[in-house]
Amino acid sequence: MHQHPDFFHDQLDLLEMLKVPHPCGDAVSLITRQVSLLRDSNRQLKSQLNDILQIARDNDALHQRIHQLTLTLLDATTLEDALGSLRWSLHEYFQADFVTVKFVQPVKESAITGLNLPPGDAGLVLFSSALDTGKPYCGKPDPVHAQYMFSNNSADVRSYALIPLQHAGVKGLLAIGSRDANRFQTGMGLHFVAQLGELVSARFASLLAGCS
Repeated sequence: MHQHPDFFHDQLDLLEMLKVPHPCGDAVSLITRQVSLLRDSNRQLKSQLNDILQIARDNDALHQRIHQLTLTLLDATTLEDALGSLRWSLHEYFQADFVTVKFVQPVKESAITGLNLPPGDAGLVLFSSALDTGKPYCGKPDPVHAQYMFSNNSADVRSYALIPLQHAGVKGLLAIGSRDANRFQTGMGLHFVAQLGELVSARFASLLAGCS
């Protein structure tokens, strides 16, 4: 130590872990106990800080993916292009396995089959709660709902997000299915999926109104 007096100055982590015995026999000195408590508290604070930093990194990554999705939708010049771009973006940026869009209104002629929910369609009854409340749902899909939204792929959908689309005359549903049962869970935060619904429905409304 005489040769390296600055050793612990450069090795603060080792100093933190260092345990110096005190001549107290089997008794634990007050200083030793205090140091132990401070170390435990420090470890907890470090763990909490790491959790906060990870949440910040996850939020930043999510923001970047939303930004990319927004740019992709803005590049679309027709409703069909926007639907294709949406499916591609959700697969590419959010690891979605299945994507379905249904419109209640306006009813638009399209080469995409099954795009509209006309009056009397079974989907209006199956998804009446989401359409009426405008609130997204995440969790395990009811088999009947999954069959309606994902057709032949319904058996592979272990969890899904059902997102109402409501903006400037547009009313419909966006369903995102996943093979992962934990991807969309009941009780998870719905802020992102609600924001996604607002973004998508606003872009669809703009295209349906004839705006670029």
